[in-house]
Amino acid sequence: MKLKDFVIEFNIKKEAKDLGVSVWQAPSFLFMLMGIFIVIVMAVVYYISRFYNSPEVLVFSESAVVIVIFSIGNIIIKSVEQIARANKIKSEFVTIASHQLKTPLSQMNWELELLISKHRNGLNAKQLSLINNIEQSHETMARLVNDLLDVARIDQGKLILNKEKINIINIIAEIIKNNNILAKASNVEINFIKPDEIPEIIGDKKRMGVVIDNLISNAVKYIEKKGFVEIKVEADNKNINVYVKDNGVGIPDNQQDKVFQKFFRSNNAVRYQTEGTGLGLYISKNIVEQSGGKIWFKSIEGIGSDFWFSLPINNLTK
Repeated sequence: MKLKDFVIEFNIKKEAKDLGVSVWQAPSFLFMLMGIFIVIVMAVVYYISRFYNSPEVLVFSESAVVIVIFSIGNIIIKSVEQIARANKIKSEFVTIASHQLKTPLSQMNWELELLISKHRNGLNAKQLSLINNIEQSHETMARLVNDLLDVARIDQGKLILNKEKINIINIIAEIIKNNNILAKASNVEINFIKPDEIPEIIGDKKRMGVVIDNLISNAVKYIEKKGFVEIKVEADNKNINVYVKDNGVGIPDNQQDKVFQKFFRSNNAVRYQTEGTGLGLYISKNIVEQSGGKIWFKSIEGIGSDFWFSLPINNLTK
């Protein structure tokens, strides 16, 4: 690890801010404090033992060391427990709030479909445009709620994946079709390279669609003006490999280690005012890994990004 990376990792103030605790409650600070205390106490014991031959003094000194270690260790444990409890409460709150939001969103969607199906002919262009804006806002809100529910399930270890036979090519073709309107509006050409046949695997069709949609929609959204997205599928003896390449804004080198973290959005994505919650890649990584696969990427700022994920073929026999 480079010195710069070590300094960044050892930023106690940032860690305390991220965890929502005071600096003196941050685990790194407490571990460092414990180390300093142990060194000081051991030095004092050594110094005192030079002047006393009495075993009682040695026992007393060692007892003092043990008490100090136990006391600081107890503070560390309580601090970690406090963080864990706060995290659990946060996840439960997100779950309840998201479930409560799903009901009015479903009602809104149903009312919009009814309005368009029954009264489309009676609406003028301005009214249809307003309804279209409401539909888009509804879709954004519904996606955010679903993402929050998935994150809460992942954090609680409750994300359940179905096991069914899936054809990855068919899923990708459907996702491309859903993203074509956005791509055309953004002057982005989507190219799909696929083999004539691909083995079926066991997976969760809906969740795998979420992974592919996150990668493709991200690739389209992060292209500034005119560009391309290339999706390629290939298989070897062990895995199906999916590759999504774009010539978008790319990810700054100093932020690439945070790409799969929750709520991460790179500085240039924010600068270009690209919409997003920063949850998609975190969810995708967890789904792929829970499916027995892996996901990775390489990116150059200003050039574009290449994302890959692979899924095992032999899980069909399990």
